[in-house]
Amino acid sequence: MAQRDDIAHLAGSQVRFAADMALEDVMQRRLRYHLLRLTVVGVTQEDLKDLGELARLAFEDSDVSAQAARIMERAGASPLAFAIADIVQQTPRTPGPLGPRAAMLGAVLGAYASLREVNDVDQVVVAVLGAVAGAVAMTASNLLLNNLEQVGEAEYLRMDD
Repeated sequence: MAQRDDIAHLAGSQVRFAADMALEDVMQRRLRYHLLRLTVVGVTQEDLKDLGELARLAFEDSDVSAQAARIMERAGASPLAFAIADIVQQTPRTPGPLGPRAAMLGAVLGAYASLREVNDVDQVVVAVLGAVAGAVAMTASNLLLNNLEQVGEAEYLRMDD
């Protein structure tokens, strides 16, 4: 099993690799390419179709619960598809940049953390944890940036009480 320090020392190169892959896929201008990239960690063709529908609903600010349940209840759903569906379903339905839409994008892009293999580390586990981290970062970032504009960088970065 890989040691924590070994994994920590790989963080920067993992980010660089995942970011390069994400930017390459962003240039394709289709969510489909992001999802196809995740087939290396078990996302199936059926998952692609179901996750695409989940994304459509999230982008329309529609109720995602039935589609998320469909994915999570399907016997052949990959662990990552299950996780993305659960993440999107559990995200509060705030219209626009803070809700399920942001969680969907963040989860998919966060799963890119698994694209570069690390010895003795389960890539699917990395993908799921990356999806969680990505969803949290994406849903919080818009609010955080808005707050940053209101208080200014100096105040935001101030470390004393």
